[in-house]
Amino acid sequence: MFIGVKKIKGSIFEVGKRLYSDNPNGGSPFNSEEFIIFFKNVKQEKKNIYKELRKKSGVYIFINNITNQLYIGSSINLTKRMVSYYYYTNSDKLSKFVIIRAMKKYGLENFSLGILEFCKQDPKICLELEQKWIDFYKPKYNVLTVAGNSAGFKHSVETINKLKKILSGENHPNFGNITSFETKRAISEGIKNFYLTNNHPSKGLKGVLSSQYGIGGELVFCYSKTGKELIFPSINAARQHFKVRWTKIKKNLDTQEWVTLQDEEWIIQSMPKQK
Repeated sequence: MFIGVKKIKGSIFEVGKRLYSDNPNGGSPFNSEEFIIFFKNVKQEKKNIYKELRKKSGVYIFINNITNQLYIGSSINLTKRMVSYYYYTNSDKLSKFVIIRAMKKYGLENFSLGILEFCKQDPKICLELEQKWIDFYKPKYNVLTVAGNSAGFKHSVETINKLKKILSGENHPNFGNITSFETKRAISEGIKNFYLTNNHPSKGLKGVLSSQYGIGGELVFCYSKTGKELIFPSINAARQHFKVRWTKIKKNLDTQEWVTLQDEEWIIQSMPKQK
């Protein structure tokens, strides 16, 4: 009737559920009895969701009742996480998250919410449990198959710059949030433990040799009086090339004034020169 679940070291579930194996996905997400708590209509049961999840942490699942597609997530503060879903779904702001876009498209009234597990308020435990349920259900709305990790999912520099502009300031999902010392320490320890037993081709490489060199930065276009054109993936990349301070590049960006770099006059722009 059920398959075993390996106990996770150092944790343990305050409340747990069995993993049923009577369908191809490994479990039926549409039977409310399989969940610790189940909310049929996310829009109508907003107050109940806030009330029942107050001061709790754990793993949750969203069910699109029209397409039957799923999304699984976890949080050390489930109420706060649900607040963000309501806020971004009802706002006019663009979102990079597939589940938010789906909620905007189909409406919150067509989504159900199930709580798969409650657990201790520990980010590491939450992510371990989330990974277990992602592996179990294989939800289509989870673009990344590793909980809390973007490994194997790489945006172009242009896409990253667009997302940075869209999700900057008050539009950022974590705007106003303050990460606790305990959370920072847990994340740091998790990263250290991962690289003790895992390796990657860029380990130990720095500067231009690093795979992360310039990624996520603002494109910089440099044009000299002699007709040269240099394009850099970030301000940091430009300042390393010219061997100047970061502020030297930043302050002269888009001023349309000539600046001396390595004994040559340059104009520095964030957009390519119009031909």
